[in-house]
Amino acid sequence: MEVQWDSSLQSTTLSDSEIDFNKEAKRIADLDMPQAIVTKLINNVLCGDSIEEEAKLAVIRSTTQFISYLTSSANKIAKNKNHKNIQPDDVFRAIEECEFDEFLPKLKDELNAYVEIKRSAKAKQNEEENVTGGPPSSSIVTDLPSDSGIK
Repeated sequence: MEVQWDSSLQSTTLSDSEIDFNKEAKRIADLDMPQAIVTKLINNVLCGDSIEEEAKLAVIRSTTQFISYLTSSANKIAKNKNHKNIQPDDVFRAIEECEFDEFLPKLKDELNAYVEIKRSAKAKQNEEENVTGGPPSSSIVTDLPSDSGIK
């Protein structure tokens, strides 16, 4: 049985049980990964080879679906642990449950590298504060003495 949509039957008002598919499609498209980021990733992987626009759109939609699925799985794992926030271990467990185990070593290495970069930046900032006796000069001053003349 084939169902066809007759545009002459469109209603301008929808009941609570009806769905406005045009609005729903816009919301789904709003969840897509930014095209510029995906294009940059694709170009890095392809090393100068080109990709058609339809293929790029397929990668964008696939990426969005993958992230949504993985996030949903990680969220279930976090909730089962009575956590309010998803932790990296929840994501790693979700990747295992989704049978993407081959990604885990690289992802864990990347997370460790990111954590180390953040730790080094924090240590450098703390070192600068200790040398100068306060935060870097680019910090915003919120407490001024009342006799400073600045209002």
